[in-house]
Amino acid sequence: MKKLIPVFGTILFLLLIVSTASARKFSIGAFAGLNLPLVQQDAKSGALFGAKGRIPLLPFLALEPNFVFAKYAGKDVGVREKTYPQEGGDITSFGADLLVGSMSGMSKVKFYGLTGINFNTYKRKGFSNETGLGWTLGTGFEFLPTEILGLEIRARYHAIKVGEGGKAYLEVSGGLNYYFGRE
Repeated sequence: MKKLIPVFGTILFLLLIVSTASARKFSIGAFAGLNLPLVQQDAKSGALFGAKGRIPLLPFLALEPNFVFAKYAGKDVGVREKTYPQEGGDITSFGADLLVGSMSGMSKVKFYGLTGINFNTYKRKGFSNETGLGWTLGTGFEFLPTEILGLEIRARYHAIKVGEGGKAYLEVSGGLNYYFGRE
């Protein structure tokens, strides 16, 4: 009997979470945009795309787990009056952002700030893959033409610690969010 108490407690906790989540409006979404390197001298801008979910925690706070795949183009590098072509690469990122702003209510436009942490894999042809933690900081807004569909634009600073140094990008994207549940 003593072994069943934690099992019943876990089931009760999960039922409470599910009932609370189903009473709130949450969303899933997809986005695409540009990945602009800020401090790298050997990279040019590229495309990015990703998927995310938005889970409201409070009327002004939401958690957003996300996946981002970003490409960047190579850039010619000059060494001793010779120019060598440099291959581009890609970054795969899994993380979560915390959104602060107008996350609920009947407003057609929602403004927010965001900050987050993520785990990144940095790949470039001819080099070994590097992994590292990163963080994000940004802002965005969402326009809701209907109750279930949102159009979103955001800008996000993404810094990654890899190897001895780091990488920094500005991610500018637009996307769609589909809402489930009720307000």
